[in-house]
Amino acid sequence: MKEETHKLLEQAHHLVIKVTGIDISKKERQEVLKEVRSIYKQIKEIDLDVWKLIDLDDNHKTINS
Repeated sequence: MKEETHKLLEQAHHLVIKVTGIDISKKERQEVLKEVRSIYKQIKEIDLDVWKLIDLDDNHKTINS
């Protein structure tokens, strides 16, 4: 469980780093962050305690204005 959670967190981290600080369209960024949220959902199923920490500090939530 811990290894799988670590692998998913690492995946999400690399995706966020990939779209941070570069010239990328809003649509592309939203697609990557959608993928990150999907990874977070997988983590929720595996390790709820880790997910709760992520959810408290999730800056990647989509807010429709």
